[in-house]
Formats: sequence, structure tokens, C-alpha cells
Amino acid sequence: MNIITDQDATELYDICNSITIPMMKYKHSDTGQSCRGGRAFKFGNHRAVLLGYVIRRAEPRINGPQLSRFSNNHPELYACLVKIADKYFPEHKYKAIQLNKNVVCPPHFDKHNNGPSVIFSIGEYTGCNLQIEYDEYIQETNTRNKILVFDGSKQRHWNTPLVSGTKYSFVFYA
Repeated sequence: MNIITDQDATELYDICNSITIPMMKYKHSDTGQSCRGGRAFKFGNHRAVLLGYVIRRAEPRINGPQLSRFSNNHPELYACLVKIADKYFPEHKYKAIQLNKNVVCPPHFDKHNNGPSVIFSIGEYTGCNLQIEYDEYIQETNTRNKILVFDGSKQRHWNTPLVSGTKYSFVFYA
């Protein structure tokens, strides 16, 4: 398990604290009415955003994956994440990066991920450990400054409650 240096974690934490992570709400984006799908339905209202290469829903799929608007609007954040990926897990192939702020996930599978994901978190917080279910046991890990690789599409996973503080978690996936 690779450990992210305090210097790299502090640089990323300072950038995250300088921007507003959007609120994912349990509302339909067009009508404002309650809806039954998406992350907010599963996880409740939370702050999260997708960086990296995405297929934009509002644009024709002919254009293929494009750098997300949030990545374009916050190039210093995206560049810092790419630098960390290149330094700590250069062999991992990813297209997108999920950024979560203080998100406590219920048990779930990442049904749209293809292959292993890399996850780590930063911040000064207590609780909110990652739990991964294997056949015979549940592995609990505090991912603060620790890089963990697992296949979220095949392994059910969730977080313990966040007791205090601010936690940013990052999931690099294809």
C-alpha cells in the first residue's frame, strides 16, 4: 500500500478547501421534483463531483469522452490529481475521478466501473473508514493518505460513520 506524503496531501487538501464541491441533491435536474435514481437517491444529499474524462449527457456521444466541466473550471485541482496518480500509481489506467466530501456511503457495488479502482482520502477526520466485503471477512481501512486498490464492481463496500472533521475521498476508475 503506497502512502501519500504529507506535502502532497496538504497541497491537494488546500486546493479542495479553496473551491466549492457541488451538492448532489435528491431532486430531478430538470423539474426539481424528487427522483428515484442516481447517487443522491442511494447516498442522500452529499457533496461530490466527477473529474477527468466523461461523456456529457447533453451532447452527442459522437464527440466521445471529454474533460469534465469541473476539470476545465478547476485546472489546478485536476493537475494535482493527475500528478498524484502519475507519482503513486502510474500503472493504473483510469478515465474518471470521483471526488467526495464527507460522503458516508451505504453498502453498494460500483456497477458502472470497469476493473479495479484506486481510492485514497485526505483530511483531518475521525471515522468514515472504508469497509470492503470479501467472501470470508470484511476489511476495514482508514484510507487517509493511503492508496488502496479494489474492484468496487465485484466487492460490496461502504463507510463507517463520519464522527468529526473534513474528509475528501478520491476514486480513480475506468
